[in-house]
Amino acid sequence: MKNEQVRRILIIRFSSMGDIILTTPLIELAAKTFPLARIDFCTKERFTYLVRSNPKIHKVIKAKNELTFSALKDLRLLIKMSNYNMIIDLQNNLRSFYLRTIQDAKTEVFNKHSFKKFLLVNFKINMLKQEPSVIQRYQKTIQKYSGKNDNDSVTTPLLYTDPVSERSIDNMLSSLELDKQTKLICIPAVSAHFTKTYPAEYFAEIINNFPEANAAFFLTGRGKDSINIQQVKGLTKDKKVYDLCDRLEIEDLISLIKRCSLVISGDTGPMHIAEAFNIPTIMLAGSSVKEFGFYPQNEKAVVLENNSLRCRPCSHYGRPKCPKGHFKCMREISPASVNNITKTFI
Repeated sequence: MKNEQVRRILIIRFSSMGDIILTTPLIELAAKTFPLARIDFCTKERFTYLVRSNPKIHKVIKAKNELTFSALKDLRLLIKMSNYNMIIDLQNNLRSFYLRTIQDAKTEVFNKHSFKKFLLVNFKINMLKQEPSVIQRYQKTIQKYSGKNDNDSVTTPLLYTDPVSERSIDNMLSSLELDKQTKLICIPAVSAHFTKTYPAEYFAEIINNFPEANAAFFLTGRGKDSINIQQVKGLTKDKKVYDLCDRLEIEDLISLIKRCSLVISGDTGPMHIAEAFNIPTIMLAGSSVKEFGFYPQNEKAVVLENNSLRCRPCSHYGRPKCPKGHFKCMREISPASVNNITKTFI
């Protein structure tokens, strides 16, 4: 199929926040490669804002947050009626397979390297050493259609803010009476899985001994994250620490992080928001490893990790508890080492 024949493209990536943010360079590449095409994006309803404001996206097709078979059938019918002639499946699971096989469209599918991940996690056989970042691997799905200059053009995420959210965050900061010299620090205190979450008492120690006196700390999260966030807040003293759990929509979080001087985080979606705006970031890797492709690619990012552990990685996704019981992958990243890095950014 010639590039000019591609007129309607559907990109599928249901979740999660970080994964969807990392698709944005692929969107840019698709727009350059197929300049005559309309590009739509299918994702779960709670993540629609991440691509809705993207000027390269014509329409966001909302999948139900709970994607039951009934909801999937409705979604399949909607996609079938749209007559796409290219489908880019970045999810690559049974649900996305069910959606992409409904019409005579050219299909390009993201290679998850599931078997290689299995070997690394379970047998520590590393066949992923030479693999590029997930951003580049997403782009690889359509690389054969594009020129070399286009392939090299975007290597970090691209996000767009909403004017309403911009004003909302401005109003929030104004109400807190923070002067313009105050360093704003965002701490997404909880990752989706325990083994990617830095201990609450360690976050509190970072805040209590932070090298910059005039700093304000925003603890962000959703739902059950409030348990850890309250623990962090309860252990901090004489500091400007604000609990924003469940108080920000995704678009508000983007506008807040855009204003921050630093983000300190585990392997989280908000870390990739910081990556998009080249905000200085300290990633605490835990059970995550570089080979999985999700480490931040921006120049103002530092990854702290314990490379002495044979048990790491214990999972690709993360686990609800440390399988060895010691959790050294996080506990041996000291708060002091984090604050030493912050001195280079603040």
